[in-house]
Amino acid sequence: MSKQVFALLVGINDYPAGVPKLSGCVNDVDHFAGYLRQAVGGKGLALEVLKDADATRDNIVAQFRKHLGRARAGDVAVFHYCGHGAQSASASAFHEFYPNGLDEGLVCFDSRMPGRHDLADKELAVLIAELARNDAHVAFILDACHSGSATRSVDAFAGLRSRMTRGATEERPLDSYLDGHYARLQAKGQGLGIPSARHILLAAC
Repeated sequence: MSKQVFALLVGINDYPAGVPKLSGCVNDVDHFAGYLRQAVGGKGLALEVLKDADATRDNIVAQFRKHLGRARAGDVAVFHYCGHGAQSASASAFHEFYPNGLDEGLVCFDSRMPGRHDLADKELAVLIAELARNDAHVAFILDACHSGSATRSVDAFAGLRSRMTRGATEERPLDSYLDGHYARLQAKGQGLGIPSARHILLAAC
């Protein structure tokens, strides 16, 4: 039995111009929040919700570390994302590990604004590893395109069509990944292996 459930729920319907708007994402987050309050409730639940304009890349990363980072051994850390997912050109330094040259990323509210980027699979891997150091149980629920490979590889499904937004086509700078995490590794002469940590992934779309 877990001691406490820390949940970060993100739902984005109302994307800025240039990104197709969605319907149902915020509603899904509200329903899941209601479920958690009913199933866990009281002092057993620590809940944070980011919707639409509040679901910026910086806010998601900050709440991931500040809020979910409070989970310790025996606790459960749940990240629930409903919104666009996309494949975009990755930094060339990752091609050794991902020969297709693509990131699978979550499209945050401000991802497609100038100088901004999606929250990439390589970054989610680092965030998961940070949680795993605290020995928490980690669960990801991703309702987004390309979510099956957002935290681990998965065979392609044939004959399915997804409702998606465009990916970024320009190569992403290595130092733009999670506050320069991988650029620092490269500067130290260390490999750019993607961290792997124990977690559960429930993926849709």
